[in-house]
Amino acid sequence: MEISNFMNRRSGKSAVVIGGGIGGLATALRLKKAGCRVTLLEKNSTVGGKVAERRVNGFRWDVGPSLFTMPQILDRLFTDLGESREKYLTLEPLSPTCRYRWADGYQFDENEFFWARPDSARLLRHAEGLYNLSSSAFLESDPSELWKKVLNPFLLPLLRFLPAMSPFRSLASASRHFYSDPHLQQFLQRFATYNGSDPEQTPATFAVIPYVQAHFGGWFIRGGIRRLADTLGQLAEKHGVEIQTSAQVQAIDGSGVTLTSGKKISADLIFHNGDVLAAYQNLIHHPRAASVAAQMAKPQRAISGFVVLLGVKGKDPTLAHHNIFFSDNYPLEFQQMFRENRPAENPTIYLCISSRSDPASAPAEHDNYFLLVNAPANTTSIDWAKESPKYADQIIRILDQKFLPGLQAKIVHQEWISPADFESRDGAVGGSLYGWASHGMRNSFLRPPIRSSVIPNLYFVGGTTHPGGGLPLVLLSAEIAVRLASKKL
Repeated sequence: MEISNFMNRRSGKSAVVIGGGIGGLATALRLKKAGCRVTLLEKNSTVGGKVAERRVNGFRWDVGPSLFTMPQILDRLFTDLGESREKYLTLEPLSPTCRYRWADGYQFDENEFFWARPDSARLLRHAEGLYNLSSSAFLESDPSELWKKVLNPFLLPLLRFLPAMSPFRSLASASRHFYSDPHLQQFLQRFATYNGSDPEQTPATFAVIPYVQAHFGGWFIRGGIRRLADTLGQLAEKHGVEIQTSAQVQAIDGSGVTLTSGKKISADLIFHNGDVLAAYQNLIHHPRAASVAAQMAKPQRAISGFVVLLGVKGKDPTLAHHNIFFSDNYPLEFQQMFRENRPAENPTIYLCISSRSDPASAPAEHDNYFLLVNAPANTTSIDWAKESPKYADQIIRILDQKFLPGLQAKIVHQEWISPADFESRDGAVGGSLYGWASHGMRNSFLRPPIRSSVIPNLYFVGGTTHPGGGLPLVLLSAEIAVRLASKKL
């Protein structure tokens, strides 16, 4: 049943959504539109999940996702709800999408001129075929629906692109195929980190990500990405979703959920927006839950992140809204995180300055620096409370010495967020931002399923299930989950 037809029905069923992140809010809205009685439970004091913000001393930082792409997926949610996205959210295109820099002085902007150069254009032609094949057959479908989509006669002509999926070539190998310059090879490899993965172990199929970014553009939501969470929360209240904050779930079974307060909430349908592994380890009450959790814990976890928030006096004219400062040794960086399970000594540093597009995010003549480096999803052998101050200083020192001379003297505010904080706030095992790392075809394309294997009326949404991490894919997971649940309505 197509989602549009499903939404025209009035089921009368009850549904509970655990977790008020973007996936949970989108799921609750779609269920409510379908006629369900919907209760959304959020353990934190506000909804939004990873789409959070921090405000202090006139500075405002988005402390979750900072780049928005594929806006058509968000627009589809608003359209399905009978709403207009433009009424609530203003999306502004960014050019360049990102500025890339190396310590040897090499630099370029990711913009239309970069994508027009012959080697980049060749990459985009290749990746376009991957996208045309995968968008309907994979991104917008559950694996259980895959063959029905692939055998659709309208998609059959696209099967000529199937060999280009390059399932046995890594993204790092593909980077050397498309680019001869080591700097540009490193640029293409970086897209593996969009799923928290090592480019030497990530399938070359993920070359589709730069195509998506080039084709659909990079966008900024006026007022900050946090505005997305606030808007979906307002829409949920407007459409009649019951939202309970500071409501932590202790157990899930086939009849509903039990809160830590002891309160039982019964429901015909249950949706969990959060780490699937954590749900099986800690929440799901079923004789087979432990064995499922044990199997699910075997694949390598995607990396976490270490964030440094800076208030900086002055506005460096060499910086864009989004900036990447690459490390000198990319393979060593991933070796230290994935195989040595420790923070990289010389990490690649991402810098977002949203005040360049939204001046209200910083005081006059100041900028808000959001620094992010990849970090191991390790909260057991690493004492982040002890290591965080030293690691934050190390990251700032690298920028000051190699890229932004004088930065340390301009800092007027400094704080950090570690993998331990992500684990505590989001319930993510080890602080991993994306669940499984996309290492190999199976872990990349057969992620923990949306439909629970042990409780028939339990579904998962969010970045750790199908189709993967990132705001557009999380919104797609909500679409797919509600469509699968429609069979029970």
